[in-house]
Amino acid sequence: MACREKYDAERDAVLKDQLTQMRTAIAKYRADKGSFPPSLDALTPKYIRRIPADPITLDTNWRLTTEESVQPSADFTTAASSASSSVVVDVHSAAPGSDRTGVPYANY
Repeated sequence: MACREKYDAERDAVLKDQLTQMRTAIAKYRADKGSFPPSLDALTPKYIRRIPADPITLDTNWRLTTEESVQPSADFTTAASSASSSVVVDVHSAAPGSDRTGVPYANY
């Protein structure tokens, strides 16, 4: 295996490992708190030591899958406005392109 191919394979393995760690931290947060985290930063330091840098983009900007969480009004009617917030349900690489096998990084 050429040096570049070995480097690419190792970088892809690191990316997959980091995504697994963050997804595990999201699951532990949800198990403890009964809801998804409002951000990746909410996972640190209890569930993950720090938010890692994407080895492809070399920054901590990850593509997040979010959902809106709506809290019912105090009287459970639709007349009063409900508070809503966004929560993180999954995380993916924000890197453009594909790995050496053709799988888009966004699909990791």
